[in-house]
Amino acid sequence: MRDKSNLNFEEDITFQIDYTAKFNKSFRRRFSAKYIDEHLMPDEFAIIYFVSLKPDISQTLLAKYLFKGKAHVGKILKEMEQKGFIRRTAGKKSSSAKIILLPKAKEIYERGIKETKNMRERYEKEFSKEEIAQFLNFLKRYRNILGSFIEVDLK
Repeated sequence: MRDKSNLNFEEDITFQIDYTAKFNKSFRRRFSAKYIDEHLMPDEFAIIYFVSLKPDISQTLLAKYLFKGKAHVGKILKEMEQKGFIRRTAGKKSSSAKIILLPKAKEIYERGIKETKNMRERYEKEFSKEEIAQFLNFLKRYRNILGSFIEVDLK
């Protein structure tokens, strides 16, 4: 067991990953407000992004990707309908409702993709493809280690 009196947060991987996750969450909120739409929440952009890539995506899968409960995603979708971003159509089963992006959401998607492309180009200059692949592998291995202690429900 490590001596906590000598714990250096700069070198503690658990602290650094948690700190980076919190930094990223704050960054997403500010980035979205500044570059995409000041009234758009990051989860709303994520939903627009996922629906753009996979138009038949389910609310259950959105909940998993957003790390939120299905009911919470339903609330976000309802708010997005009220803001004029999406329209939902009911399928034969309640689980088969379809999310349709409205022109306002499509415009936001295009703006968001443009801005995130700039960000992606920046980190692709900083890191090689091999470094990015290695980093992603490290993150997956880290999650696997944590998951070996406690099963994490991704909702």
